Amino acid sequence: MASLKMQLSEFFSGMRNHPILFLGTGFSLRYLKQSYTWYDLLKKISDDLYGNPRKFLDLVDTCYVNGKSSLELVAERLETKFNELAADDERFNEINDIFYDYMAKGIRYSRFKIYICKLLEDISEKEEMSQELAELVKARKNIGSILTTNYDLYVEKFFKFSPLIGNNILLSNPYGSVYKIHGCVSDASSMVITQSDYNKFEQKYELIKA
Repeated sequence: MASLKMQLSEFFSGMRNHPILFLGTGFSLRYLKQSYTWYDLLKKISDDLYGNPRKFLDLVDTCYVNGKSSLELVAERLETKFNELAADDERFNEINDIFYDYMAKGIRYSRFKIYICKLLEDISEKEEMSQELAELVKARKNIGSILTTNYDLYVEKFFKFSPLIGNNILLSNPYGSVYKIHGCVSDASSMVITQSDYNKFEQKYELIKA
């Protein structure tokens, strides 16, 4: 869109076919009171775990690949440390309670991903964005479907679309759905954030394409 001030409903209505939108982290960052970039989400988890911001910088320093920091690798190593240290830390009692409840049912969730779900559960909107959101509401009926890498529930709640999570997006093409490519807080195990997660996702994608 050329300008944030343009009339979104008119923009979409003028299209011959219902468009498919891609919405990334910027959507949640713009409209929610609490949201994070990928980097800031990992930093928040590290800071909460260690209480020392330098710990995160040390971790990032060990995760450079070809001269560039790899957030997938940062997440991989942070998940390992979080799962280990949070297990005996009473600050994370709520996370551990959820973890053990699922384990008792034979379901294995990562404490790290459970914590991400807690951090992203609040989808309260910024009051100052109400006018812009009203324009989006008008445009909603002209949108065919949405692709998003966001984990939170905001996109599907706002647009009133049905979520399709993970590789299920490759098996169907319904109108009025949110394709949650990297998983969702509604199912911690579906989240794609670590290097291992991305490797598994790519393998499944190639298998389905074949």
